[in-house]
Amino acid sequence: MSQATHTFELDICSSNLPPFRQKLRSLLEASGFDDKAVHDVILSVDEVLANVIRHAYGGKEGKVESGKIRVTVSDRGERAEIVIQDEGPCFDPRSIPAPELPSRKPGGLGIYLVRSLMDEIDYEALKPRGNRLRLIKYKKGKGEIKR
Repeated sequence: MSQATHTFELDICSSNLPPFRQKLRSLLEASGFDDKAVHDVILSVDEVLANVIRHAYGGKEGKVESGKIRVTVSDRGERAEIVIQDEGPCFDPRSIPAPELPSRKPGGLGIYLVRSLMDEIDYEALKPRGNRLRLIKYKKGKGEIKR
């Protein structure tokens, strides 16, 4: 990525996720992230996007009126910054407590997974509706980890 920023506007449709994942993979690899970090970022972003489609937009895939998801991927030298913005009801993922492990029911581990895989997470509620989630992954474990 070499200090570049790329913005993607995604329609609310899970079929848009595989091509986006491939673009994200290419950007991260070009920026010098190792295979594990690339995997961690892609898994985290994919989980957030799936949750936005399912929860913020009620699973209303493909409906233009249901909104868009904007994803901005920035190379900041020692780290990648991914900002995911939607137009759904405000929801702070940091407010969800850590799950009891092992889980007794399927699902509900996505936010925990993102917290575990990313180095920093920052959330901002957009008024009157919308969410902005910033995910940061440092190259080779650099930087301070804040969750």
